[in-house]
Amino acid sequence: MYTILKKATALFLALLLIFAVGCKAEDTGKDNSQDKPSDTSAPSSGKLQLLYCENDTFNPYRTISKLNSELSLLLFDSLVKLDDNFEIHWSLAKSAKTEGNICTVTLKDALFSDSSTVTSDDVVYSYNLARQSAQYSHLLYEVASVSAADSKTVVFTLSKQDINFAKLLTFPILKANSDTLKNEDNVELPPIGSGRFVLNESHTGLQPNKNHFSGSSNITEISLINAPGNESMKHYVEVGATDIYYADSKDDGLIRMSGKKKSVNLNNLVYLGINHNYAPLKSNLLRYAISSAIDRSKLVSSAFYSNAVSATGFFHPNWKEVSGYQTILPGADLKISIENLENIGYNSLDKSGYRKNSSGNIVELSLLVNKDSPSKLTAASLIAEQLKAAGIKININAVDTASYYSALSSGSFQLYVGEVKLPANMDIGPLVLAGGSAAYGMVYGAPTGEFDIETSYISVVNGLYNGTNTFADAAAALLSSMPIIPLVYRSSLVFYSGDISDIGEVSASDIFFSVNDYKFNK
Repeated sequence: MYTILKKATALFLALLLIFAVGCKAEDTGKDNSQDKPSDTSAPSSGKLQLLYCENDTFNPYRTISKLNSELSLLLFDSLVKLDDNFEIHWSLAKSAKTEGNICTVTLKDALFSDSSTVTSDDVVYSYNLARQSAQYSHLLYEVASVSAADSKTVVFTLSKQDINFAKLLTFPILKANSDTLKNEDNVELPPIGSGRFVLNESHTGLQPNKNHFSGSSNITEISLINAPGNESMKHYVEVGATDIYYADSKDDGLIRMSGKKKSVNLNNLVYLGINHNYAPLKSNLLRYAISSAIDRSKLVSSAFYSNAVSATGFFHPNWKEVSGYQTILPGADLKISIENLENIGYNSLDKSGYRKNSSGNIVELSLLVNKDSPSKLTAASLIAEQLKAAGIKININAVDTASYYSALSSGSFQLYVGEVKLPANMDIGPLVLAGGSAAYGMVYGAPTGEFDIETSYISVVNGLYNGTNTFADAAAALLSSMPIIPLVYRSSLVFYSGDISDIGEVSASDIFFSVNDYKFNK
């Protein structure tokens, strides 16, 4: 979902279109069953206390509360999960081999909490639930069909090639038909999972799943406190009643918890969108000048309160696939900015300090921003100040949410501050290719214009689908053309109690990534 977010659902469906950078590949993720701490001393053990919503279900495909949705990560395994650098770690899957538009997943030997074997039929059953759920359907819409080749082999047939499809296999696996179980009073029972923990008989706590493939846990028990609404959740967090709290850094403010915290990388790109129908902005050099004048580190600290990282390019800077191919610097470089402006004829200053051309025209642009998003409104103000230092005049058009989306849809803007959550497979096509669900202001063949230097990003990005180009190729081509201007990638926070000395790895895919290896203060 986007934080241009009214189009969240439609955009995520589109943003989960997949880059295919080859015809044949086998994903080489890490096996979670081998992820053990390097410390050879005796591990400390302890108990956790977490929040839940008593009136909500523990069924991951029906839960509506933030708390129970997060707890489902402990109760149910997925085929894969991703670490904080967006790399695969094998969970129930042992391997995933992609050949053309076929992804073949091989399951490891794993048991559900009732000691029955996890089979490919359970995966197919869970897939059919996932494709109908609001939370997971966006991961799977391009899947044409799923079948169980045998008890340990699942075949995903895709509507297009996608070498990174395995990264999207993060939907929870439950035992087939266990979501229909009820007790003698006809009350729905929680589905049976294979996760690291199981519910106790009273459903008021969790205990380690002795059948889990990862082995023993340092946690002996997780007790649950009912937090039925936002106010009670906020109260319990602020008084430290919970040992773990995940804050996803939305604009309505973080609920902060005393203790320790860890930053979590999000794949949320905040950027300057560009209307390529507006003649001056068809110039690559003007787009370069704008980008070079922006101090992204200042945006991180002042607009996003350090819950973000500077964008070095179009893909997350922590993703190793594009390491060394993204070259945007955190700070501004006014020298480069001015050189680019001079190269397109803005060679002098007017009395207000704005750069002008031989006709006396200055570079004056409007910047659309959603005023209901405080962080983006602050970012827009900072960008206007920074561009003024380069001699570019920015007029901020701050409007409410409805007007913002209306202006985007009608193309009534020159620049805009936008945000999009890229899927785990890093498909950026719908954002930068004309016709994409997030490609506001893009036109077929764009960018074109008198001063264009490089327009080949279109064919390069398209080439990701047919296997002729790599993400490194795309990263370089996108920076050369600058169809949009990357600003920052957001991050979120996990707060944890001071009674825990270390929670190890955390990720947006699994905030309890290393839960079995938590270290407690003795």
